[in-house]
Amino acid sequence: MKFRHVLVVACCLALTACGSLHMPKVKVWPFYKKPKPVPEAVHELNLVNSDGSGASYPQYWSRNTLVIDLSGVSGEGGVAARLPEETTWPVRVAVRVQPGRVGQLEMQAEERNVVAVSPEGAKPVDIELSSSLYTPTTAAIYISWRPAPVIVDTAPEAPAEPEFVSPTEVPKSSAPTSDQSSTDGAADAAAEDTQKASDIVSPAEAAQPAPGG
Repeated sequence: MKFRHVLVVACCLALTACGSLHMPKVKVWPFYKKPKPVPEAVHELNLVNSDGSGASYPQYWSRNTLVIDLSGVSGEGGVAARLPEETTWPVRVAVRVQPGRVGQLEMQAEERNVVAVSPEGAKPVDIELSSSLYTPTTAAIYISWRPAPVIVDTAPEAPAEPEFVSPTEVPKSSAPTSDQSSTDGAADAAAEDTQKASDIVSPAEAAQPAPGG
């Protein structure tokens, strides 16, 4: 009896061992997600700060686009991307920034481009440089960043309210009309003639002796 019991136990152990050897490893799918590989940093351009010191911003290849990673910058600043000797610029160049930290980008080389950065978004965005900004042998591209400009809307001045004039009141004119000017002139001339006439002395009055004479 004991022998049969031992034999049954041995067979169960053997079957368990065989099953564990031949059972494939099962992945937890679809919950299993392979981590995205981290891009390898490269050194294609010489980055220089505004004070002339070397800058250490990462550079990556994203297919055929060279990305200058400025996602860690904020406020206001700048960097120059210089082309090493005996090399040419990649066909495509992009700048990576973080929305909310940078409001505006300015790139200057063969021409000047200013690009607004949307404040919305939690992930960094890549802004590709215009192909007309540089030629294959352009010496350097100057990149600067700053906060978004603040636009203040000023309310237009309210027009002056017109003076209230009663509809039954005759409008007053500060300048006299031509008829009024001529009438006033005639009145003044008549008054002057009357004054001159009163100054004339008759012959009878002239012949009378002066009082006390």
